[in-house]
This record gives sequence, C-alpha cells and structure tokens, in this order.
Amino acid sequence: MKENKYLKKTGLITAAVLIPVILSGFLFVMLRSEESAVRITVAVPHNEYVRNFDTNYYSNWLRQKTGYDIEFTTISDGYEEEYLSTMLRAGEGRVDAVLLPDEKHYTDRDIIVSFAQDGLIEDLTGYATSETRIRQVLDEAEGIEKLNGDFDGRLFFVPRIDTGKKRSNMQVLWINVGWLKKLSMQVPETTEDLMEVLRAFKDTDPNGNGRNDEIPLISNSSDDPYRSCYFLLNAFSYVDPAGDHIIEDREEAFEDGLKYCRKLYEEGLLSGLCNEYSLKQVRELVNAPDDLVGAFTSRSIADIVYPNCEDVLARYIQVPPLKGPNGEQHAVAVENDVFIGGFIPANAKHKKEAFNLMEIMLSEEGSLISCFGEENTDWRASVNGELSGYGTKARITTLNYLTGKIQNKNYMGTGPMYLPQDYSDAVSWNGGNNIVEYLDARAVRTYEQFFRVGNKPEGPDGRKTTSAGLPEAGDLETYIFHNNIK
Repeated sequence: MKENKYLKKTGLITAAVLIPVILSGFLFVMLRSEESAVRITVAVPHNEYVRNFDTNYYSNWLRQKTGYDIEFTTISDGYEEEYLSTMLRAGEGRVDAVLLPDEKHYTDRDIIVSFAQDGLIEDLTGYATSETRIRQVLDEAEGIEKLNGDFDGRLFFVPRIDTGKKRSNMQVLWINVGWLKKLSMQVPETTEDLMEVLRAFKDTDPNGNGRNDEIPLISNSSDDPYRSCYFLLNAFSYVDPAGDHIIEDREEAFEDGLKYCRKLYEEGLLSGLCNEYSLKQVRELVNAPDDLVGAFTSRSIADIVYPNCEDVLARYIQVPPLKGPNGEQHAVAVENDVFIGGFIPANAKHKKEAFNLMEIMLSEEGSLISCFGEENTDWRASVNGELSGYGTKARITTLNYLTGKIQNKNYMGTGPMYLPQDYSDAVSWNGGNNIVEYLDARAVRTYEQFFRVGNKPEGPDGRKTTSAGLPEAGDLETYIFHNNIK
C-alpha cells in the first residue's frame, strides 16, 4: 500500500511537471503555426452590397483553401486611379493583389495598360504554366485574345469571364407595362405602333400625378446600349454601331430611320435633353418613385434598374425588335465581356501566394461561390425536371437570390471568375418575375432570332454590310439633325 501511495505521488508529481510542458509545447506549435501563415493584403473596391470583405463567407473559404492569413484594404471610392497609381509606386509589400469589379467604367483600360507598360504590374506569363487553372481558362474562353492584345500578348491580369448568353443583346427596349395597361395599349410591334404609344405616354398623364412630367423615351450618349436611336434604326436597316456597319445598298432605308428618329425629337417623344443626361441621371429617373419614364434601352435591365427595386423591375417588360415600314427587323449581338478580375503589383511582397489565391478564385468551386454564394444555402444542384431561364435542363437552382441585396456571401462581381456556358445558361427560374437573370434570359430568347450571323460583318441572311459612317458617342442627335435629312 505504501509503495502504491508512493507511486501515486510520483505519478502526480510527474504529471504536474509534464502537463505544463506539453501544454506549452502545443501553444508553441500553435503560435509558430500562426506565425508561419503567410499574410497577404488584397485591395478591393468599395461595394455597397458587400457587408464586410474580412468576415465574408467567400473570404473565409479562401483562407481555408490557401492557408493564408488574408486581410483586405479598400480602394478609395471615386479616387480609384489615384489610389492605384500611388499604391503601385509605394514601397514593397503594401498590397499583394488587386481585385477589380466587372464594371466597364470602373477605371479606364488604358490606365491599366499604361501601368503594365511602366513595369508597375507583374507579368504573369511565367506563372501561367500549362498545369495552371488560368492557362486552361485562357485556352478555353473566347474573347480573351482581344483583351490580352492590349498588353502586347503578355499576361498581366487574371480574368473574370461569364460565358453565358444573358448579356448577348447589345440593346433591348424596355417599356413601362403599367402605363400600357392604364392606357389599354398593347406592346408595340412596329415603328408606327411605337410612335402611337409614345404620343399617348406624352399626352395622357399615365403616371397619374396631374403633371406633364412623363419622359416617353429616354436616351443617353455615354455608351451604345443606352442610345435609343440605334434600336430604332434597326427597324429600317441592320445597324451595328460597334462595327460601324449597315447592310449594303440600304442607305436609303437607313436615312428613313434617321428621319423617324428626328420626328421623335421634334414631337418631344425623345427629348433632346436625353443625350445630356449622365448614365447616373438616367438610372435615377427610371428608378424614381414618381414613375417618370415610359421606355429606355439597355443591354441588361440591371444596367438601368437597381436589382433591389423589385417594384421597378416589375414595371418594365421587353419589347421585341420593332418591324419597320419595309419589313426590316434586326437585333445586334455582342460578344461576352472579358474583364480584368485581378492583377499583382510589381512591388508585391507575396507574388506567388497572390497568384495562388486568384488561381483558386478561378476554380469551379470558387467561381460558383463568386456567382451564387454558399452551396445548399444560397443555391443547390438542380434535379431532373428543373428548367433554366432558356428552357433547357438546369444545373443550378437559386435558393437565396443575392444580386442587389446587401449580403456577406461573395464579392458581388469583384475578382477573378470563370463560369462556363453550361453553368451560366443553366440556372433555373424560381418563378419570380422580378429576377434579373430571368428577365434578361427572356429578352435573349426573344431577340436571338434577329441576331446577325456569327461575328462577321454580315447582316441577316448573309447580306454583306458596309460602313455606316456613324458618329462618335454623344453626336448622334447632331448627326440626325444635320445630315441633310429633310
């Protein structure tokens, strides 16, 4: 018994000595592990729909996948070019990666090209070996050559690519269905129908406020999709402003289209002030609670209507391409946009780690989070029998639609991403008439039968095209009034 007590005491003493040692060892390993985790800093633009980049579900997923300690710094809103220029010329290690949004006007492409030419952005050509995800994406995706050509064939960025059809329309005409119902009018099918509808919009107070404040058809000169006259001209002759093409031997029909547009201006159905509005002003007018706008053109309805304004989304429906007096009826297709999803500053401290991070963002799993959020919470794999917005077999079913909502699941269109067409065009419609993807898909299904053939300068039915001599942005109204059109 005494021996046992002695052994027991000895054991207790040994345990008392060893346990702190063991615990301190674990603590030391944990601290060393934490110290050894590479800390990389990622610059991101302000995004009003992302609650917090640091605590974001996507950020935590990336930390888990990479093992990196990822922290975020915000690019000053409104001072993007100044921020990037200063950051790229700062000392080593301030920022390891820069993520950019899929917004065409976020920062001038020429600015990014000049940064690359000045050696301020890391050339990723040597990183993108045949085994990397980015090389697979570059080899597979269409349209990458055009963007890459801006950089003399070298690779200075990681792309953000959505290959779906949802933004293949250059222009869609969206019309105020509430006004049509109030006036007992149908969706216009011809140019004459539209003229009649716009006159009624102007003269009969369809928003019911007792004031003559309606804008029948609004336009904007900042970019082709918002310049309503191009949509109207395609009812007279195929007109592709991006390629500056019209169908050969259709100059007379094109001139008839210009006369039609001039008549709209003269009657106040398309105000001359429209071409002085900024894109922001157009958005504010369309989304105003006063219900001021009868119709507008855009590529996607979300380019003008805020996705979280469900009442405004429900206010507009697409108008099929109008049929002109000679039976012409055309729509212009555009290629998918390839955006700069991210790049690595030449003065970054952790270049390899930054590249690995963006590689994972390009993966299938990362891209699905970037588009749809958390699996089985915000989306799930579709089951047999579920159909996409295009009427095809669905692969993705949204459970919690994130677009236009303040959320903390992904970066809302910021950063590298690659979504193949078999995913992008296979998202099921959940029955809501106000879902942007559904509205855009419905417009594509309506318009695609009137698209041009392929990417060649040919009109419908293979008819050759010639230069239209179209004006530069902002000069279309002047062109209509001063082109000897009587």
